[in-house]
Amino acid sequence: MGCEREVLPIIVSDSIRFRASSRSESHAADRNRKRWDVARGIRNPRMVLITGAGSGIGRATALRFARRGATVIVTDINTETATETAELIAAAGGRAASYRLDVANETAWQQLAYQVFERHGVPDVLVNNAGYGLIAPFLDQTRQMWDDQLAVNLNGVVYGCRTFAPLMVTEKRGQIVNVASGASWMPAPFWSSYATSKVAVRMFSESLRGELAAHGVGVSCVCPGAVATNIVANAEVVTTAFDGDADRQHVATDTAQALVTTFGPLLGFGPDVIARGIVRATRRDIGVLPVRPETWLIQACYRLSPALTGFTLAQATPDRLNFVVSLAAPVLSAIRRPVVGSEA
Repeated sequence: MGCEREVLPIIVSDSIRFRASSRSESHAADRNRKRWDVARGIRNPRMVLITGAGSGIGRATALRFARRGATVIVTDINTETATETAELIAAAGGRAASYRLDVANETAWQQLAYQVFERHGVPDVLVNNAGYGLIAPFLDQTRQMWDDQLAVNLNGVVYGCRTFAPLMVTEKRGQIVNVASGASWMPAPFWSSYATSKVAVRMFSESLRGELAAHGVGVSCVCPGAVATNIVANAEVVTTAFDGDADRQHVATDTAQALVTTFGPLLGFGPDVIARGIVRATRRDIGVLPVRPETWLIQACYRLSPALTGFTLAQATPDRLNFVVSLAAPVLSAIRRPVVGSEA
């Protein structure tokens, strides 16, 4: 039975690749398109597949591509939120289909590819967006925590590229956009596994870009900065800064998330800002695109002085961050407090 599971992805991939090749042969003009024509990116994609599209950056990207006329394949490990995104697109007059996908499962990728190819064809654009955060001192992380972080944030990107890149190469057309993070230039304490996964995604993307360029397939890496999503609430937090007091930790986490969602959109930290960057990278075939000023600043600082950047970031201990959050909590409460008599 184990042998069958190993053979299945190969059979599915080879079958799809053969049929994609046959389909591609019937479009000689497209196949013989000049390389410099394709290297400019894909301005008006016919179909876009996005991972982690049930919320946040993924959902904003799905809605933006749908408004541009693309059929969007919405995938997420959460079936309910994926369906919600597809319904939002349909309600706005767009076209979408939703699928459940665990990006850390390579067999699930192969099965998705088969379903998508049978029902929709080969995507013009693949956006590897799914990921989550782990905030924990390295010595407090278990082996499983580390493995799970890399399985989703890094292997999920690799599996997506391994599954769909061969089909795009056969079509001699396609754009892969991998979402990394500004953390790929941030040697910050307590982010060791998260930062490792993101810098690996960035370097993998740059390396793959050189390989696939000759086949008419572009590869971009988008590095977001601060984003007003549920990433804080959904992050796995393991720290001794609260002396084992789970209630204090939850209050701090909830307050930090509330600060992000309250002030983020006002300061331009909304997920749609990142979605615009993803669309721009797709249209122009940009290699690496930092999004938002703080990401450009972090990148510049790290390149100018890695040692100074690392020293500065090392000052952001959990105790100090918790102190800042506690100071901000009253301000947040005052902003959110309803005005007496304001309700109808």
